[in-house]
Amino acid sequence: MVKKSLKVKNLLKNRDFWAVVLIIVVGFYTGFFRDLFVAPSKADTAYLEIDFGNKKRAFEGELIGEMSILDAVLASSRAGDLEFKYALIDDQTDILKVNGYVEDGLNEKTLNFYLNGEKIKTSEIHKIKIKSGDDILVRFE
Repeated sequence: MVKKSLKVKNLLKNRDFWAVVLIIVVGFYTGFFRDLFVAPSKADTAYLEIDFGNKKRAFEGELIGEMSILDAVLASSRAGDLEFKYALIDDQTDILKVNGYVEDGLNEKTLNFYLNGEKIKTSEIHKIKIKSGDDILVRFE
């Protein structure tokens, strides 16, 4: 018992111990360590659904930085093994191919994007930033 008591007393006299305690206290007080112990909430995510007409693919993921709709589609395509090809021409997004579907003007259906239920211009998806809780729908109509 005496040895344990001496170890605790020596630890309490150690300047490095108190420096670590101070860093931890300040870190929690300022919120610096908050993200280490709190899982992302539903509000820190966005939802993306791609409706091909005969089937649907859905993705939900954490927002990273200031993501655009195009960033979310690209991240989902990588995570979900979905073929997605596009080009930025004259500051406009041109979707070339989505999982074998080519929008070349010969098909009856076109690719439309919706953000929280409102239709948006496909050519602008690289500019439109998404935020927590947003719902993105990509639909062939």
